[in-house]
Parts: sequence; C-alpha cells; structure tokens
Amino acid sequence: MNFNVNNQVNNQVNKNNVINFNICGKNVEPQTVKVDQQVVTDLFNAFMAIPSEVIVKFKNENGFLKIIVKMNHREKFFRTHETYADAKLVECIMGAMIGTQIGALETYNSEEHPISVSEIDPRVDLFNQFINSPLRCRFEADFIAGNGDRYVDVTFNIAYRKQIKFCLKRTEEIDEIINKALNVA
Repeated sequence: MNFNVNNQVNNQVNKNNVINFNICGKNVEPQTVKVDQQVVTDLFNAFMAIPSEVIVKFKNENGFLKIIVKMNHREKFFRTHETYADAKLVECIMGAMIGTQIGALETYNSEEHPISVSEIDPRVDLFNQFINSPLRCRFEADFIAGNGDRYVDVTFNIAYRKQIKFCLKRTEEIDEIINKALNVA
C-alpha cells in the first residue's frame, strides 16, 4: 500500500513496530513492518546460483531500513530483491557476498524478524560502521540533485564485483563521519 506523504499525513509508530496512518483525519489500517521471508529465500537461492556481480544499496523508508540487492548471473540474468532489513540480515548478505556464509541466510529465515523504527536515518549508522571498517571504499563525485542538494556517493568493495553502495545527503553529520575516518587512517 503506497501513500503520498504530504502535510495532511500523520504517521506514527507504536511499540509493536506498526505504522499507524492518519490521513486527513481518517485512520488507515496499520502496516506491520518486518523482513519479507520470501525475499530472503529468493536471495538464498540466487546466492546458491553463484552470481557474477552483486550490488547492495540501502534506502530509508519512513524510518525503516530497506535493502536492495541487484544480482547479475552469467551476464544474462539480472535480479533485484528488495525488503526491509535489520543489522543481522545485512551481516548475512555480506557473508553470502564473500561466499563463506550463504547458509546463514537460510538460518536467518527460520525466524520472523520485525523491524524497529529509527528516529534518524538508519543508513547513517550503517555508513558509519562501514567507513570505519577495514573495507576498501571509493568516493565518486557528489551527486547534485535538481534542487541543489548534494549527495555523497561511496562504494565499498566486499569482494571482486561485490559492492555495497551508499548515496547519502551531504550533511554536517556525514561530513563529520567522513573527516573522522580520514583522520584516523
């Protein structure tokens, strides 16, 4: 169910990780936010087919982390998988990308995983962890949106043709994270 969020929309999340939508004074049925088990099964099967390229991206959807995994199989078959994610799923996907822990996705899928909402963009915390890790990263030129906003474009190489990409709005917080990581190195 998609909603256009405007001034008349009031989204609230209760303690059970359920979004309550209030549009123009009318309550809309709440949406439960959890990891899609079918997508995790599809990811497991796709990793078992040994993809030649994997690109992982993240987005923030109403305070919840979403993961988008794009796979290329033998330069002919392309797949895109998208679901809500938690830190454990990101860890399992990274293990599958390097080929050591593909079975972790199957184990992960044996339980239901509700996702908790974050007051801040969950990608920022994830980006901070990645930039302070030993992984190699490459900064591309900033992406400039039509409204003039600048976005930091960073790619982390997990293995050959296995990448995790971040495209985050350049804020003081992001600049501080980058500068701190550069000064440590």
